Amino acid sequence: MGPLSGIALALAIAVSSSVGAQTSPSQGAAPQTARQALIEMFFGDAPNHLEKHLPDVTRQTLEKLGGANGQGAPGLLSFLKTRSKDGKAQLETFDTGPIFLKTSVPLGGSFEKTEITVERDDLLGDGDQIELAVHVYNDGKEETLLPKVLRLLFFMKMEAEIWRLNEVGANLRFPLADPAFLKDVEEHQLRQNEQMAHWSVRAVVNAEKQYQAAQGSYACKLSALMRGDKGAGGSGRTYLYDSQVATGKKNGYTFAILDCDESHYRIVAEPEAQGYDLRAYCADESGTLRSASDGKGATCVASGEVVEDKSPFAATQGVLAPATSGSAATSSGATSSGATWGATAPPGERVRVAQGVAEALIVSKVQPDYPPLARQARIQGQIILKAQIDKKGDIVSLELVSGHPMLAPAAIDAVKQWKYKPYLLNGKAVAVETQITVNFALSEH
Repeated sequence: MGPLSGIALALAIAVSSSVGAQTSPSQGAAPQTARQALIEMFFGDAPNHLEKHLPDVTRQTLEKLGGANGQGAPGLLSFLKTRSKDGKAQLETFDTGPIFLKTSVPLGGSFEKTEITVERDDLLGDGDQIELAVHVYNDGKEETLLPKVLRLLFFMKMEAEIWRLNEVGANLRFPLADPAFLKDVEEHQLRQNEQMAHWSVRAVVNAEKQYQAAQGSYACKLSALMRGDKGAGGSGRTYLYDSQVATGKKNGYTFAILDCDESHYRIVAEPEAQGYDLRAYCADESGTLRSASDGKGATCVASGEVVEDKSPFAATQGVLAPATSGSAATSSGATSSGATWGATAPPGERVRVAQGVAEALIVSKVQPDYPPLARQARIQGQIILKAQIDKKGDIVSLELVSGHPMLAPAAIDAVKQWKYKPYLLNGKAVAVETQITVNFALSEH
């Protein structure tokens, strides 16, 4: 179901994410509506704002189970609340009217805005059924995704003068015979293929830079980037982690390296089927990405427009190209390639230790989230990072050594939270430099 899959389940999980003591409504306070109770449940500031609106039997059962361990998914609404509080999103809730919530938080994709509307709010005796619909927008236009309409159902019931959430459900509609729906699905898939071609060209540029640094020349075949050149002293190292792109075809696009020699290359991505208003993409050793609206690779090479990179991984520590020894350092500690996180310490102030030695010192480790787009594209492999760890065991700097650009940001976000025991040299804690490998593997099932 794409980026919106699991939202209904996440909302249900949110109900059990906290357990504690119940409080009673303030004396003299105006009666709360079921809708206001639902808003308070997910967005309140009181310590017990969530469990307050759980049925007694639910809370008692959770207490027997030891409560929530804090490791599960926080749910869509709790996620939005967290993002609004940390300043990364603007969020508004509404007690009345057709809109329940507005926010700029994306739901796992590149959407600019999310809006949740109230489709139904029906009082039935001592209960209230509230039906909400989720809408996502990009470039000012609502995105039509599978499912066509996602609706969330909440059944609130009054117990001891407090509205409690008794049931959560979801309604998915798939109008498979609707031509307009099918056209929307096709258009969405085509745009997704186009975006994937854009990112895949970036990945090839990244791989070529690594290959050139290691081999002294550019690879003139995509297949050579997959396992390197094992002949003539080559290491056989992997530079391109996307096996589909390495075959020359992926998601309706063909990929080819043209006009290639030891010091020059061009990578071109062209849609296989013409007439769908898809763009062609191209780049060369300069790293500049261009596109052609007519879908022709030749046009892209001759007069393509420079593409501003808005890919999600470009905005996250920028890992399109690994830093090299010749990268210029900025005042923030990041190199000009943007493939670092944190501030780099002078070499004389740290000790290099083997990866296995450093692994034995790990106190806590955060596992990376698998990027949804990478999972959908069946991209997997290793991310290798160079890490600097201070005397206290905190990671202060990470630099991408190799790996796919769609996986690297997730690896960096996770690894920078790892904690180590201090490394002792002659009984004294010292800063160290080591290598960290993060594996991304897709299940075969």
